[in-house]
Amino acid sequence: MRRIAPFHALTFVFLIGLGLLIVFFRGQIPLWRSLLLRYTVLLGLISILQLSFDRNIMGKAGAFFYHFSIIVFVIVIYQSLGDLIQYLHPDIDPVLIRIDSFIFGVHPTVWMEQWVRPWLTDIMSFAYSTYYFLPVTFIVSLYLKHRIADFNMAVFVLTFAFYVSFVGYILFPAVGPRFTLAHLQSIPLEGSLLSDLVRDTLNVLEHNKWDCMPSAHTQVALVLLYLSHRYERFLFYLFLPIMCALILSTVYLRYHYVIDLFAGAAAALGCVIIGPRLCRWWNELQEAFRP
Repeated sequence: MRRIAPFHALTFVFLIGLGLLIVFFRGQIPLWRSLLLRYTVLLGLISILQLSFDRNIMGKAGAFFYHFSIIVFVIVIYQSLGDLIQYLHPDIDPVLIRIDSFIFGVHPTVWMEQWVRPWLTDIMSFAYSTYYFLPVTFIVSLYLKHRIADFNMAVFVLTFAFYVSFVGYILFPAVGPRFTLAHLQSIPLEGSLLSDLVRDTLNVLEHNKWDCMPSAHTQVALVLLYLSHRYERFLFYLFLPIMCALILSTVYLRYHYVIDLFAGAAAALGCVIIGPRLCRWWNELQEAFRP
């Protein structure tokens, strides 16, 4: 633990927290043993990766996998939440629907039907999908330039943002307007093969459907803009219009209520304030205990 990368240390702590949550609520969770086993395996994998990295067993390829394995951990943890969240307490979709209606006087996803066009649906679908590869593009850019300190900080803050959103999913389970307001929608979101591919791929691969509140797409997009502005100004200007379209797409494509976006923005602000400080604290702690 004296040399572990900050983002792996964060994942280690988060997995322990999830394990304790499962043990406490095991009477409500049918697959609690399976979840505990999965999290134990992930904890063991982090230990093995750290040992291999410390001893330089696999060379450059091993170092690359060590630094980018965080992507696998985030994905696996996210997917596992589909076997956890639904059993803890009821969905809060009715509350979110009422909040949106109170603020806007309409259901935003239904109101936006007037703007639905096949070409716009394609643009929105592409923008929505960038959430899955633009953060990777950003950290790869830092890694290839051998800016390891900046890389560690950026990956830590991004990982912190994902885990904060996961905590939000657990506390405020909601499936979103694509399910709850489908009976009010009169215009289908039809586009080209691209739109169908994005929609069908997400429906198949996303095991966790309770990922509405807060909007991680909004949260991570804003955190990514902050980090790119700080570390890669060229990428910031490249990402800015895409991220704006991404945030808009979350409502246009009926994945989120608008209140989810507000919550995601607030969470992003907290992440860019707390995340860097937490990462620096961990680095200072490691230095203090390093022989």
